[in-house]
Amino acid sequence: MPAFVKGPNYRQPFGRNEFLRSTQDIKTESYTVSAASVPEVEIDGHTQKVLQTGTVMARITSGAEEGKVGPFDALATDGRQTAANIVGLNNTFLPWQLMERDVEIAVVYEATAVQAWCFEYVSDGEVEPSSVLEALSDATADEMRGKKRLDIMFA
Repeated sequence: MPAFVKGPNYRQPFGRNEFLRSTQDIKTESYTVSAASVPEVEIDGHTQKVLQTGTVMARITSGAEEGKVGPFDALATDGRQTAANIVGLNNTFLPWQLMERDVEIAVVYEATAVQAWCFEYVSDGEVEPSSVLEALSDATADEMRGKKRLDIMFA
């Protein structure tokens, strides 16, 4: 009799993150995300660049990638570390495309989102500077409320 046995190498949870409380009355703007600004992650033993929806995006203001956006990151040195450069929340799931090139994305700048379902990069405490994706902090969420050209409400 045939049997199904799931092996020891279970796949990590993977897929599009839902971060919006409602899809009614959201406003988006198009930006080019810099592939160089997105850190690599390991998924099932393979290195990938994954840009998840709900990630805080910020404008790059210096260096070779100036004029593009990338994930908000306190360790960045190209403008993405400055809260005033935040443009919104990523609304385009990119599971591998950033391994190849810069990509156009939609960024939500007005909406109601669930704070616990949104992300930002923060220092992981290692000796060498590196960042990990974590739930959106209260401080960053406060920076995204009621600003000119940026109004994200969090539930």
